[in-house]
Amino acid sequence: MLEVEGLEAGYAALPILFGVDLSIGEGEMVAVLGRNGAGKSTLLKTLIGTVQMSAGTIRFEGRVINGLAPHQRVLAGIAFSAEGRRIFSRLTTAENLFVGARGVPTPELDRVAQSVYSLFPVLHDRRDQRARTLSGGEQQMLSIGRALMARPRLLLVEEPSQGLAPVMLEQVYAALRTLSDGGCSVLVVEQYQKYRAGFADRVLELDKGVLANGPRHLAAPGAMF
Repeated sequence: MLEVEGLEAGYAALPILFGVDLSIGEGEMVAVLGRNGAGKSTLLKTLIGTVQMSAGTIRFEGRVINGLAPHQRVLAGIAFSAEGRRIFSRLTTAENLFVGARGVPTPELDRVAQSVYSLFPVLHDRRDQRARTLSGGEQQMLSIGRALMARPRLLLVEEPSQGLAPVMLEQVYAALRTLSDGGCSVLVVEQYQKYRAGFADRVLELDKGVLANGPRHLAAPGAMF
């Protein structure tokens, strides 16, 4: 589904990623863990195209997408749920979802929305409610749901644990696992202490812009790092 080779990226004269190699199979869920400043957000932003890469190759479904703009990558089948949720607070839950439906024909909008509501039933209950009145966990679900409205085959999720109670975090990760089991590939980046163990098929570590197989400090299954 996704193949990354020798990826290097950063900001102006500040390099952040160094020779990152990464592959994700169809329907696979991969977690990349790291400390603050390790380059996790830069990795996702480079994959979606909002940060320019300086070297390497990104292939999605066998196609090199290095030169594609962010909206073109979304149309190609990649979606991004960013850190901080970034919902439209004055819009309703349903209106927020439809904002994310880029490239979806109008006759199919309701069907796609229903698939999101099936994954996050609380969003259906809150569909006419202003997004600013949702709880933190509900807003995180809305952020992921809005990304899913583009019908991606690869979902990038940045720091979904931010500000969530453990019970809500468990629900979010369970939904991501359901997506993966249904055939959508998922790449989630997270801090060690926030990631819920046992959900991803593979767990990688990003340290100072270098990606390695497996974090060095694993907790018992089902516990937090």
